[in-house]
Amino acid sequence: MTSQPQFLSVNLPIPLVTNSDASEQQELIRLRQENEQLRRELATYQQHQLEWQQLESARFRLAAIVDSSNDAIISKTLDGIIVSWNASAERIYGYQAEEILGKHITLLIPDNRLDEEPKIIERLKRGECIDHFETVRKRKDGTLIDISLTISPVKDREGNIIGASKIARDISAQQAILRDRQHAEAKLQQRTQDLEQALQELKRTQMQMIQAEKLSGLGQLVAGVAHEINNPVNFIYGNLTHTNDYIQDLLRLLHLYQQHYPTPHPDIQQATDTIELEFLTEDLQKLLRSMQVGVHRIQGIVASLRNFSRMDEAEMKEVNIHDGIDSTLVILQHRLKAKPNSPQIDVIKHYGKLPLVECYTGQLNQVFMNILCNAIDALEDGFQPSNSQTELQPAPVITIRTELLHHDRVRIAISDNGRGIPEHVKKHLFNPFFTTKPIGKGTGLGMSISYEIIHKKHHGSLTCLSALGQGTEFVIEIPIHQTL
Repeated sequence: MTSQPQFLSVNLPIPLVTNSDASEQQELIRLRQENEQLRRELATYQQHQLEWQQLESARFRLAAIVDSSNDAIISKTLDGIIVSWNASAERIYGYQAEEILGKHITLLIPDNRLDEEPKIIERLKRGECIDHFETVRKRKDGTLIDISLTISPVKDREGNIIGASKIARDISAQQAILRDRQHAEAKLQQRTQDLEQALQELKRTQMQMIQAEKLSGLGQLVAGVAHEINNPVNFIYGNLTHTNDYIQDLLRLLHLYQQHYPTPHPDIQQATDTIELEFLTEDLQKLLRSMQVGVHRIQGIVASLRNFSRMDEAEMKEVNIHDGIDSTLVILQHRLKAKPNSPQIDVIKHYGKLPLVECYTGQLNQVFMNILCNAIDALEDGFQPSNSQTELQPAPVITIRTELLHHDRVRIAISDNGRGIPEHVKKHLFNPFFTTKPIGKGTGLGMSISYEIIHKKHHGSLTCLSALGQGTEFVIEIPIHQTL
């Protein structure tokens, strides 16, 4: 500490003076006044000395606080020149005070963060303080550290902002913990999503296996029933030919009797009138023809059942796509007929000229069945009976179109003129277990399974085109020949 000059307080005795010695008395008064002035100045100096010592002590305490702080405390000018640098700043940033004082603050800022400093200066010039600004700064060795900054403007005696004081806290450890936690949470979330997806996939696979088993069993049952029906039908059909021959022989014999015996016995005439022989003869021919038509129809149904029931065939075969569609329509014929609450559904077919297509017949028939059943459901649900003669609704129609595309693909479009599908429903249409039908009426797997059959089994595409009030169209495209 610099020594200060010491002043002594001196009490000088004032001798008695006579009237004749006035000049000396005046001199003594002057000296006394000067002495008093010196005493006051000494007291003022001592007060200033005490205040200076207190300020010096406060400065030392403040310096000790700054140096002992775990946070870096830095001051700089508004131009960015560093003017103070504490011990923690040395530890955090790696620069000694003599290395950094007088240097620009951007020495500590990574290139991709340089735009932060002008924004900070602008806020400081407006007198704003910046609290807990988390950013990244650069050490002397080039490594990056996570920093939390608290920045305050520094003012002179007149209140003018002349610089800034920065308190920088190293939060690298906390940020590392936070990143590790976020990474762990992300991994946990991903794991949860994977497990949920695996669970959904397991449920879907299980339902598909159950569905496939049901269809396989149904196919075997239908094939067996078709076989059992076919045997007696063939027996009936074969006997109808002989029956017709026998009846024709009997009718010729009857006509021969009538020619040779135009006047029969009264008992014979009475019996002839009773059985209405002439009507019986004509109607018998009609009965035979209707029986033949019925047998042919049964044979067609049996053939359709056999065609549709090939669910468990593991091999691809070249088939006529139209046969599969027609077989499916035969099986659904009962659903197309008029009912008390809904009219008949007409089916319009526009078949193009298609080559044989290599496919899994049973699976493709299942897709046709799912789409056609959905179309029938939509038309039945969309029909609203009305007693008014003026409120005429269009007749429900399902239209099926097929065509050849680019000589290597076929296109099957199945459309209805129902109410259509809302957009929020359409985007979930092929999701497993998604259904808008009441509980017990649908599993939500029909369209999902159809999508997988077309996309994965046949390397094709299945799309839905629909809008409210404009009906719905499902479009299937598959290659003519499958490539492994």
